Amino acid sequence: MNRTLELVLAGLLVLIVGLATLARRFPHIGWLHAFRRAFPQPSASQRATMRRRADFHAGIQLILMGLVLPLGYVALTVMFFNDFTRTGIALVAAASLALIVLGGLAIRHSRRTGREE
Repeated sequence: MNRTLELVLAGLLVLIVGLATLARRFPHIGWLHAFRRAFPQPSASQRATMRRRADFHAGIQLILMGLVLPLGYVALTVMFFNDFTRTGIALVAAASLALIVLGGLAIRHSRRTGREE
């Protein structure tokens, strides 16, 4: 019974989202207006704010990945009883530096687009 209820609820959710999509595509159909109002679209300024926040969060995630990558290399090398190699260290250092730089660029981009508007 639990599985049946989940399937029915998932089907209803898909139906409602589909009707909301159809309401945006066919605005001249009157009975679909209720579905269009149920899921309002953000304004252009709200979309720009969401995009800036997403860029900032992506930058933070890239920087954190760059900081965690060497720790992961050390942990995996120790766990599997391998030796540290110069090539491995160089690759991890280069990848870590690239991730940190990309994260900084993403944060700078989010700040710059915020000032232009």
